[in-house]
Amino acid sequence: MTGGLTRRSLLGGVCGLPFVLTGDAIAGCIEAFAKAAVRAPWLAGFASAHADAFAAPLTPLAGRLPPDLTGVLWRNGPAGHDRFGQRYTHWFDGDGMVHAVTFTEAGVSHRARMLDTRKRRYETQAGDRVVPAFGTVPAKIRPVTGPDDMNTANTSILAHAGRLMALWEGGSALTITPETLAAGRFVVWGAKFAGTPFGAHPKVEPDGTLWNIGCIPAPRPILVFYRIDRDGRLVHANPVPIAPLGMVHDFVVTAGHIVVMLAPFVIEPDRFAPDHVSYLDAHEWRPDLGTRVVVVNKDSLEVERYHDLPPGFHFHHGNGWEDTDGTIRLDLCQAPDPGFVTNDLRAVMCGAREFGSTHPAYHHVVLRPGGRAEIERMAPGVAEFPVIDLRQTGSRHRAVFALAGDGAAGDWPLRRIVRFDPANGLLDGWSYPADHLPEEHVFVPRGDREGEGWLIGPFLDAGRGVTGLDVFDAMHLADGPVWQGLLPYPLPLGLHGTFVRS
Repeated sequence: MTGGLTRRSLLGGVCGLPFVLTGDAIAGCIEAFAKAAVRAPWLAGFASAHADAFAAPLTPLAGRLPPDLTGVLWRNGPAGHDRFGQRYTHWFDGDGMVHAVTFTEAGVSHRARMLDTRKRRYETQAGDRVVPAFGTVPAKIRPVTGPDDMNTANTSILAHAGRLMALWEGGSALTITPETLAAGRFVVWGAKFAGTPFGAHPKVEPDGTLWNIGCIPAPRPILVFYRIDRDGRLVHANPVPIAPLGMVHDFVVTAGHIVVMLAPFVIEPDRFAPDHVSYLDAHEWRPDLGTRVVVVNKDSLEVERYHDLPPGFHFHHGNGWEDTDGTIRLDLCQAPDPGFVTNDLRAVMCGAREFGSTHPAYHHVVLRPGGRAEIERMAPGVAEFPVIDLRQTGSRHRAVFALAGDGAAGDWPLRRIVRFDPANGLLDGWSYPADHLPEEHVFVPRGDREGEGWLIGPFLDAGRGVTGLDVFDAMHLADGPVWQGLLPYPLPLGLHGTFVRS
């Protein structure tokens, strides 16, 4: 490999030490990836989108589209990995692209557009990469005056109170015009919270109330808790100092509480300086801290109690609920350490063709009122991108849908779509073909019973070199897709989405 991009620079990041690519390694990354992609077509999932906008119908490949499945699947993800002859060195860094997959009686069509954020405009004007990203610091830096200067709007989509918003947890929500997919303005929830981070996994309860968190890492670590009413108005927000504070991506709500699991992958505020150390590299794996659990009262948005659990690293939760005695239960996908983020999702951007770290598995957590806490692994193998029937948000649920795998080292580790029960583990599943890379699947309800509905998810068909879409009967995954369609082009792998009914 050229440019000093050795196996050690690709895979040398270890837990406890920041994974830092040298300038020479960054320079060689784009060439190394291009060479590797010739031998491994599935790496197309980590390539940049080959255009700034797309539009095409999906060609039906198999099955019958459910006639009452109408609406729009909104999706978001990093899609601008390469620009100005440079390549980002972490999957989470790329400029966001919003997708609209529209279901009508006539068929299914796709539109997509790169989001012209403030950050992207800065770099267009400069003709160069000049803004630091989650895991990459460019050679030339434009001074950053606030989080939204770095906001790539590339993580998830929120449809609430008549607004469509692209989310990136390090900064503000970004409005999107549904008809054109054009980026609008950053949302200001209140004068005191302009520019304050607004997380990428807000929870919307059945009555329309929206809860969210925001993580301010430095100079004083703070978690912000938000309550927003069904009309999109801020009811209450409370900044709570919590140190040490680490990477906080998700949380759960119950009938009376917000629960945040703080993994011991903590930021060192003195190390974090966007002009020379990325946000990711400012973190340190501190298993001695264990996992700290923060339980916040939903009425006051004040911390009510803490719990301690063994160390573990996680991004995504399923749901949470409360027993009558005050016991809180929740599920999440947890790994023993953050190696899949610090190592695998960096190495693949430079052409590594194996994911060698231990990836998350499905776990159940019990938080007793007296302070005792327990965590139990509920199923073998890898599990990520959990979703639920959103009508159950904050209450007892019996179905969690996720991507899964057997946990063996190899390429893309998520090859199955599965259904879990928080009490009993794996219930049902279906395996994708070896040359398909599935993305997060979104649940769309049908009828009144929990879990009755469809799962809709895109996948990269590396054999054909295109992106496709599957629709499953959520209660009968083992039967395979009830409908499958293909686009005439490939798209980069995305992160999160939501379905909005017509």
